Amino acid sequence: MGRLRESGKIVGPVGVKQVANRCNLQFPLSLRQFLNTPRCPFPSCVVIHIKVLQQPPPSAVPIETMISSMRQVYSTARIRVVVGSRENLTGSAFSTLLDLNVGACVTPQALTGEQTTLYGNRNNVGANDIAVYFVRSTFGSPRPNGNLNGCAGPTTARSVVITQVASEWTLAHEVGHVLELNHVTGEICPPTGSPPTRLMTGCGTGRIIGTPTITQNEIDTMDNSNLTNPC
Repeated sequence: MGRLRESGKIVGPVGVKQVANRCNLQFPLSLRQFLNTPRCPFPSCVVIHIKVLQQPPPSAVPIETMISSMRQVYSTARIRVVVGSRENLTGSAFSTLLDLNVGACVTPQALTGEQTTLYGNRNNVGANDIAVYFVRSTFGSPRPNGNLNGCAGPTTARSVVITQVASEWTLAHEVGHVLELNHVTGEICPPTGSPPTRLMTGCGTGRIIGTPTITQNEIDTMDNSNLTNPC
């Protein structure tokens, strides 16, 4: 059937019959029954809230593309990605946070003062939801003039930052970190190694070829997160 979309949520890429069988549904099957069955076709959901300090420029990957790509790869783990709310964060209070100091952005690490200030803006964000802040750039030791694609706060912060140099897979990758996924170990990055195919590559999501994969161990970790809840 290709990909079935329900309110922008990708279901697939698998056949209707395959998904219906997972949900113990019988044929003939109505579309309303298929979409309204609890925990079907996804048993779990992750809720994200989009907070935009500055819209990506035309040359950057659009936010909607990142969301669509995240839904695509998370669907392989049978996790639905739900956008709980959208908000533009504008004004002088946020102008100094457009270029955000994230320190080294490693685990474990205490939040910087700017991260703490930004992450305090949690309108509509539930206790088990994740806030996603779109900024212009990031900086911090040891990259005083550098810029990451994104940075995930510790799981307890329930927040990620995405910059204007992000790839289409950055959002899915950074939220993966909040769901307690780590970078792939033992990778040999290009140009010596092959282009990465895993979502949690440490070689940079911009180098990923095709739709990235999630291993069963990673799926189990995501399912066990407090931020992954029944739909």
